[in-house]
Amino acid sequence: MLAENLCMGCMKEIGNAKQCPHCGFHRDTPQITPYLPLQTLISERYVVGKVLSSGGDGVTYMGWDSQTQTPVTIREFLPQEHIKRLYGTAEVTVNKGSELPFYDGCKAFLELWRKLARGRDLQGLIPVLDIVEENNTAYAVSEYLETITLRDFLLKSRTGYLSWDRVKSILMPLLTTISALHSMGVYHLGISPSTLVLGRDGRLRLTGFMINETRCYNTKFNAELYSGYAAVEQYSYIEDTGAWTDVYALAGVIYRALIGSTPVDANERITNDKLMIPPKFAETLPAYLISALEHAIMIEPADRTNSIDELREELSGSPSTMASNQVKEPEPSKTTDEELLERKRLERIAVREQHKQQQIKMAIIAFAVVFGIGLLALGGYFGYNYIKENPKETTTAAPVSELIEVPDFEGQNYSRITGDAVQQSRFKFTPSYEYSDTVESGFIISQNLKVGSQVEKGSEIKLVVSKGIEYVVLPDVTGSDYQVALETLTQAGFVCKKVEKNNDGSHTPDEVVALTPKAGGTYQKGKEIYVQVWGPAPTTTTTTAKTLADVINDGFNLLP
Repeated sequence: MLAENLCMGCMKEIGNAKQCPHCGFHRDTPQITPYLPLQTLISERYVVGKVLSSGGDGVTYMGWDSQTQTPVTIREFLPQEHIKRLYGTAEVTVNKGSELPFYDGCKAFLELWRKLARGRDLQGLIPVLDIVEENNTAYAVSEYLETITLRDFLLKSRTGYLSWDRVKSILMPLLTTISALHSMGVYHLGISPSTLVLGRDGRLRLTGFMINETRCYNTKFNAELYSGYAAVEQYSYIEDTGAWTDVYALAGVIYRALIGSTPVDANERITNDKLMIPPKFAETLPAYLISALEHAIMIEPADRTNSIDELREELSGSPSTMASNQVKEPEPSKTTDEELLERKRLERIAVREQHKQQQIKMAIIAFAVVFGIGLLALGGYFGYNYIKENPKETTTAAPVSELIEVPDFEGQNYSRITGDAVQQSRFKFTPSYEYSDTVESGFIISQNLKVGSQVEKGSEIKLVVSKGIEYVVLPDVTGSDYQVALETLTQAGFVCKKVEKNNDGSHTPDEVVALTPKAGGTYQKGKEIYVQVWGPAPTTTTTTAKTLADVINDGFNLLP
């Protein structure tokens, strides 16, 4: 099956149709920068379709395996904070200064997906088919399955939540897969109802894999965390994450599936980490299940269930676990002491958080002081030079303006720049808009001030902003003289190619017969249009001569 006959949104055959009857994707929909253009070929085999999702370390495309003639998904390593890609091209350009994090990240990306490929037989994973290094980046190709996220499944359910028996039946098999991944050194760190999907076979699978640096703050990558499912250690340092981090997320998923609401964000639970279960649910859920969730969703990693195997055992309500819980159950006479210890632990956490906030506050104050001193010193330096060069004007001289360096705004989103309070205080932005087939709509094409030059704070900077690809309606010029049609179509922005049709003498020469593509449609400006016209009518002399020749030939054919 040719890629030209496929919908780039769902990879189903649609022939020459413009809009897919299956998913509604329009054939002329462009792929925005910095994503790969539609129908890009990876490894001379995989056809790139529309973007399914993006964020973290890259983007996932719908794809087509031209060898097996089957749909696939293609994950591209594309951390947008570190790269650029020109519109319509495939090669990735690494930003200056981002070389080390980009190539370290790409190495981690390849290592992650190679491990996942080795675990392709795990029932809770979508099999990885191929790993490719191309276009100065890397790709992971996986089977395509029709699925629904657990989040959407819960939202579409009648009550918004499920019974424990139902949750246990779909979740417990997944724990085996996650345990196996942990033994391979793979920690997901992004488990949530949005990264768990249900297939038509009813099996729950784990998706949304990214390098760990994109699942934590304080790294050189933009973090993608799911509030309510991300553990507190993901907001601090990546070194603190591990199997216990996935345990926390799984406990949050179980809570959401059983209760119908997302757990409170970990940062808000620091001073009160009790798991609140509404009474109507607490009365019906098994005691061992509530105990297992409380252990698994503890804020402090040291207090939390340490591994998936321990979580599975507690969720199963095995006799050994229940006996262990009974041994640990406090005697009534010890309750006061335990509450005191708990209160002290919470006080330590609160003091530590307060100390952290004070450190941040002091750092901000110190930065402001240093910055202010720097401004004063800079102002004194320029003021001194001015007085030295203009001694007679010292009493009337205006204050020295602050000089700032002009950054490179080209290729950046105009709305994001003008929405930045810092940039708004530094420059006066004056936009003008132009159509562009190389720069995505809303992104900056050029600027009038030279990058790196020094200008006064508040200077006007003129930015040319892209309006995207210009599309125009093809006028209907059938029946017109070709020269009139040519002028009309050229003014509309089309390129014309004349095609003559044989004229038997009954038609006006150069009259437009038809257009290809059809008139009335909306097409990209600059598109080549085939204009079919009637050719010159045959002359009388030529007709007579041909007829006489025909008669002579017929006569020779009749000779014996």
